[in-house]
Amino acid sequence: MLTCLVVTTQSVARERELGTFDQLLVSPLVPREILIGKLIPGIIIGFLEGMLMLTMGTLVLGVPFTGSLLLYVFSLIIFVSSISGVGLFISSLSSTQQQAMLGTFVFVMPAVLLSGFATPIENMPAWLQPFTALIPLKYMLIISKGLFLKDMPARIVFANIWPLLIIGFFNTVGASLFFRRRLQ
Repeated sequence: MLTCLVVTTQSVARERELGTFDQLLVSPLVPREILIGKLIPGIIIGFLEGMLMLTMGTLVLGVPFTGSLLLYVFSLIIFVSSISGVGLFISSLSSTQQQAMLGTFVFVMPAVLLSGFATPIENMPAWLQPFTALIPLKYMLIISKGLFLKDMPARIVFANIWPLLIIGFFNTVGASLFFRRRLQ
């Protein structure tokens, strides 16, 4: 998650800081194409890193993988796309690379703490538990644990994928709006 987020958050902020953002604006590309071009590297790097972790976990560490590999790959693609959307949103709000990196850490620290990775969500205060629904990592952790250890059925996997799609959609749309505002 962190690598994918850093790659994506640095993309637009770096272009602005180096002055090459203006060159993108005068290119024949429309803003949607520029945004897609900024999303794709993060998605590819995040996916490859996720597959590397899957391979290392099963082959080197001996963690059993009992679920569907196809469902895991599909879930991983949706997850890294959602995280790339978050990264693009942070990047579209930032003027410098330093702001983008700070925005990344402002997102990552609560995301890890609220995802259920370190502490079970059920043990969190009742007022804090609804905020965990906004954290993409929560859903991927449920899917990963379920597919690795429990042979989770597809219906439960898809029940955890649709929130990732919604989070990714709204972040990408938000990034697009801020991106267009900066163009004007």
